[in-house]
Amino acid sequence: MTARPPEGPSSTTAHLYLREEQIRQSYESLMLAWRSLNSECEAFLRENGLGAAHHRILFLVAAHPGITPSVLLTSLGITKQSLGRALGDLRERNLLIQEEDRHDRRKRPLKLTPHGEAIERQLFQLIREAMTRAYREAGVTAVEGFKRVLSPLQMTPGGGFR
Repeated sequence: MTARPPEGPSSTTAHLYLREEQIRQSYESLMLAWRSLNSECEAFLRENGLGAAHHRILFLVAAHPGITPSVLLTSLGITKQSLGRALGDLRERNLLIQEEDRHDRRKRPLKLTPHGEAIERQLFQLIREAMTRAYREAGVTAVEGFKRVLSPLQMTPGGGFR
């Protein structure tokens, strides 16, 4: 039996077709897509007295119930003070609760309240609609390729999660 070569170009040959201009265009596309997705939610966030940091926290806590503030801090790449302020706002608005871990009292796992879940669901619906339109337009093979490109870009220097 012979070994099969890896699918797609190797990292050695990848640089042959990834010229500076293509990388600049890809990065610009990521920035514009991020701005577009955020703009889908801006009015709703404003109506509810929330900002982008609140939105990111709500999303990550919904996706990872029981996540701790230290993991959030690493994953979001924001200051401890900014995270503390945003978590305080979310707790005051009854969108999030911080519990005590039964095994380690130093850990304070986060969980959305039913009201927080409802707000996050509405925000996610806006994102889902925009991404569904884009995925449909791009086609099935582009969706998998997009995931494969984004995956290595999600590495966080301090650990976090992917």
